[in-house]
Amino acid sequence: MLRNVNAPPRAFTQIPHTIVRHPRLSPAAKTLLTWQLSLTADDRQCLSETARRAGIRKTAFQRAKRELLDEGYVHEWRVRVESGRFRTVQLVSNVVLTPAEALALRDGREHGTEPSPPGAGSPAVGEPTGRTDGRQPRKNIRENTTRTTEQASGEQAPGAREPGGRRRAAAEAFLQTLVFADRRLAMPARVIRDLAPLLVPWLQSDLSAEEIRRTLTAGLGGDVRSPVGVLRWRLRHALPDVPPAVPAAPRPEPRVARMRECRGEHTQSLLFTPRPGTEGDLCPECRAEGAAVLAPPPEPERVGFELFRASRRPRADRPVRAEERPTPGPRR
Repeated sequence: MLRNVNAPPRAFTQIPHTIVRHPRLSPAAKTLLTWQLSLTADDRQCLSETARRAGIRKTAFQRAKRELLDEGYVHEWRVRVESGRFRTVQLVSNVVLTPAEALALRDGREHGTEPSPPGAGSPAVGEPTGRTDGRQPRKNIRENTTRTTEQASGEQAPGAREPGGRRRAAAEAFLQTLVFADRRLAMPARVIRDLAPLLVPWLQSDLSAEEIRRTLTAGLGGDVRSPVGVLRWRLRHALPDVPPAVPAAPRPEPRVARMRECRGEHTQSLLFTPRPGTEGDLCPECRAEGAAVLAPPPEPERVGFELFRASRRPRADRPVRAEERPTPGPRR
């Protein structure tokens, strides 16, 4: 997978990975949350208005809002104002907040922030208050408080700097990704912390991450009553044995190492590979020319009268016929 990510110079919002990769938040819920977090501090846009601008329909908006409320990213209260009417206060946060923490943030808003009057709708729900999940510092110290990478790494917990702590953190991160293979493997943080030590030997083996994921999640069909229990048993007992390493094959001899230079007369140097079992410094063409020079010359072809006499001469391997015998001349 190739990615091209350019840092925007302006108009951007920092969104945690836990929101972007949250397995239990639908795309509509993530759109609502990121839209709200991208608004300025003085923008009091409510969730329903955000859904209308984002093109999210009523049913999808209600489902997305319920997901955000259940996960702790959105908190909502109905409070009575001085006029006796009710208004709705909504709190949006980029981190998960408990009801007590959200209530403390709501009540700890800056001095002078007056609640907005209720709206004209029926029922009167009013407008949400300002963003209370954070505030600007009350005093400008005129110092650069940005921490460098070295300072941030030096302030980590001692357990995170140890090799064992890093391995446990890697195991917990790997267990959180199993939900993408099977949604029933979405586990709470306590279960992930219990299973992380069992996964460390798997990560230290020669198996790839994809092989580990396939081994742990294979066969978890609809008939499995407790996928997390099956996962725990496999982590303890199903670590496959790594096959022994196959010895590397001997490196073949380069073809150029067996080549020789022909001693014959050529326009330029000629390299050739002799056939197995043959020796010599001549290429096949030069050897063929040498054999032709050493061969005896062919006998001249007999023509004319010599050929006629040879055909009439009796051979020793066959009897002489009567007509071939010489006729005796007359006696004198």
